[in-house]
Amino acid sequence: RAICNLPTLEPQDLAPAISSLQAALASPQPAMRFATMKTLASIAATHPRVVSKCNEDLEALIADSNRSVATLAITTLLKTGSENSIDRLLKQISAFLTDIADEYKITVVRSLQQLCVTYPSRHRVIVGFLSNFLREEGGFDFKRSIVAGIVHLMRQIPEMTETSLLHLCEFIEDCEFTMLSTQILHLLGEMGPTTTAPARYIRFIYNRVILENAAVRAAAINALAKFAARCPSLRPSILTLMRPGLVDEDDETRDRAALAVHAVEEAMEQFPYVEPEEDADEVPVDEPEDGDPAAFLLLEAMPLSFDKLERSVKAYMSAPAAMGGSEALTFASLPILEDLPEEEEKAEEMADQATGIESMALAVPEPEKEKVDPAAVVYAIPELASL
Repeated sequence: RAICNLPTLEPQDLAPAISSLQAALASPQPAMRFATMKTLASIAATHPRVVSKCNEDLEALIADSNRSVATLAITTLLKTGSENSIDRLLKQISAFLTDIADEYKITVVRSLQQLCVTYPSRHRVIVGFLSNFLREEGGFDFKRSIVAGIVHLMRQIPEMTETSLLHLCEFIEDCEFTMLSTQILHLLGEMGPTTTAPARYIRFIYNRVILENAAVRAAAINALAKFAARCPSLRPSILTLMRPGLVDEDDETRDRAALAVHAVEEAMEQFPYVEPEEDADEVPVDEPEDGDPAAFLLLEAMPLSFDKLERSVKAYMSAPAAMGGSEALTFASLPILEDLPEEEEKAEEMADQATGIESMALAVPEPEKEKVDPAAVVYAIPELASL
């Protein structure tokens, strides 16, 4: 390990150390195998080709009785394996994942994510493998790590967006976690309308309107509204799907449905969609026109948060001549106020949520260590308190 940790070490200089570590993999002591695997895993992060000579021994350790050793063996193989060995590795991993705890599964999911970035041509196989485990038994953290990994890969490899969105649609059909369902619906509303066939996602979203709890129904209405705002050709059918939300028992769902229905109806009156002729040479782009009220209201972000808007309006109303003037109340006419510390923290949280759930599985946050004042510990001893 000391040799392997030397800085500015060339790959050929690691050969003797790798040979010794390879021999140690067959040790009958679990602690020795674990220490060896941990060292090889750290080397594989920077010099995967050097460690690849141990792949046969690593594959034998997948069935190791010590789950920590087996997990390290799998994650190391995913770093050192070639593109041709992906299918074989996935078969071995599928049997392994069913028997281990979620914490080990999350580690394997992160390694699969890195493998997909390394070999983007195999994204269908790897994402399909991950989506299969979304339908298996597992806790919230495990499912969240898979969803976050798929979302991260969608941003890294744009060509896998449509198939990945379909996998996520199938997952929310039977998802027991409200938080994941709402975040996936938000992602569908952002990315679904920009795909080549946005109508294929409408069915999955509408199922959430009629089958889920209030929070998911509200998120589904919001996603449908974004589809209607971005795709004028879908507005008549989506409007029909959103109307039942006007009489929903949940206030939030009703309010979102009322706002969306009004905006879409107004947009359809001002900019009616004309179906292109069947024998037309060029099909017009299905995008909202300039000045479209639905696109402006449902897609454009507000220039300031609601909390800051409330403070700006109160400051405007407190001005002596503000309420008596003839000037229209616009964002430009409101006074500019500085952000409060609480608003800055809230804005950061909202920004994290707006990016979806991508960052959730990339790293596990370490628990904050409690700061201990050495002097306070000393003075807590009665014999030393008087010093």
